[in-house]
Amino acid sequence: MRAENRVRRTEGSMITGGRLALRYRAWEADNVRAAIVVVHGLGEHGGRYEVFGTSMAGYGFSTYALDLRGHGGSEGRRGHVRSFGVFLQDLDRFRREVQGFAPEHLPLFLMGQSMGGLIALRYQEEYRSAFRGAIISAPWLATAMPIPRWKVTTAAAIARVLPALPMSNRIDAGDLSHDAAVVESYRTDPLVHGRITPRLFVEASAAMGLVLQRADRLASPLLFLIPAADRIVDAQLSIQFARQLPSSLTTIKLYPGMYHEPLNEVDRQVVLRDIRDWVAARIS
Repeated sequence: MRAENRVRRTEGSMITGGRLALRYRAWEADNVRAAIVVVHGLGEHGGRYEVFGTSMAGYGFSTYALDLRGHGGSEGRRGHVRSFGVFLQDLDRFRREVQGFAPEHLPLFLMGQSMGGLIALRYQEEYRSAFRGAIISAPWLATAMPIPRWKVTTAAAIARVLPALPMSNRIDAGDLSHDAAVVESYRTDPLVHGRITPRLFVEASAAMGLVLQRADRLASPLLFLIPAADRIVDAQLSIQFARQLPSSLTTIKLYPGMYHEPLNEVDRQVVLRDIRDWVAARIS
């Protein structure tokens, strides 16, 4: 089923409403059949989706990955946002940017990993979406280890007086993948950072609650990729959330033994094929 496609790699930037320059990368297919917009996770950046972008372009799916504000090559304080809604606004602006590159009426899909999965779900709830569907990978709906109430209360208090105070996001590279090369690359990547601010923590926590409360607004097809051995986010909550959605819209792929980044796991080809088949079924 793999099409013969040459991959064109390009990079660029766009200016947000707040006058920040946000960087993006593209892996474009010659014989394009669909486009995928990627939203990465906390602390990382779009460049880590090289394997995904190249693979998808090989199937005729051009892929566009934005570095979120405060991440990767984009401007902004590291690991900080004043409001979670700003991420949604940036994503909508980038979606319109991608539609400007792509052929008219090309089917457009959204893919979010971890915090990017949370952003993708909230976007689908709040915006009249132009996306044909969304791929939600290991969404950050709750941490794997419950956060004590006192820490949540303390973070909220600090967010009011020192909202941009840099704190550790406590992501252990060894919990991302079983692939030693992926782990080492993450640890040595100069564009990866380990920070989160009290304001982003509080805003993300509120967004998690809103995703659950407003799930009835989700009206486009969703593919959930859930690594069962995830040590970073709560995989069971993701399964419960996905199962409560209409079965006509929802496809759940559970990967026993996989860590937090299924796209970067040793058996990533299984995950890539699942995504390929799901997208292809929705553009046929």
